[in-house]
Amino acid sequence: MQTLTPADLNFVLTRCPKDVVELLRAKPLYLAGGFIRETIAGNKPVDIDLFGTGVEMLRTTALDLALARGVKPFSTKNAVTVLAHPRLPVQFITRWVFENAELAAASFDFTVCQAVIWFDPVARVFQSLVHDAFYSDLAARRLVYTFPVRDEDAGGSMIRVIKFIKRGYSIQAPSLGGVIARVAMRVRGGGMVSTEADFGLIIAGLLREVDPLTIVDGVELIDEHEVQS
Repeated sequence: MQTLTPADLNFVLTRCPKDVVELLRAKPLYLAGGFIRETIAGNKPVDIDLFGTGVEMLRTTALDLALARGVKPFSTKNAVTVLAHPRLPVQFITRWVFENAELAAASFDFTVCQAVIWFDPVARVFQSLVHDAFYSDLAARRLVYTFPVRDEDAGGSMIRVIKFIKRGYSIQAPSLGGVIARVAMRVRGGGMVSTEADFGLIIAGLLREVDPLTIVDGVELIDEHEVQS
């Protein structure tokens, strides 16, 4: 792992809402993923993902932010989301918790997603980590699969590949093969498949992305990975 350039670190933080920056200073939280990537790429992020060291801390912090913004938080099995239109949704991801920022970064499935910012209370400065190929792959708009070890829906990365390609990214055979392998391994572990049609139906059922911004309490929301540019 390497770090963001000082200019990019400062740029992302200046584009982050002040109340979220204050939360990062006060809590063991990690700003990670799409907000960092899209800000550096000059695109418009659609949400802010925050990870942390414990589920209860994340839920409590989400409630505090919602109360401060005068809105109701929306909870799913994956996250607690604070919506305060027209401000960006803030997602406190509860499905995964991490002891440190390096583990949080390593959990993402593509190199252009492996980016984390957090506040170091000892040094009293913001720190960052990104994949060694983060900048080169972002500049080339190239998807490189990282084979993350985490609990996830098997087809999530495949759906994300489709969405990234629609936004001008490319993916080479080794990475696409890795994404397909995760789906195929899940099918293989589910027992015998008698026909190609049966196999296709099982794969279709696995092509679900873990996305807390789909339908929340009957409210249809913007998909996390459909970035508006």
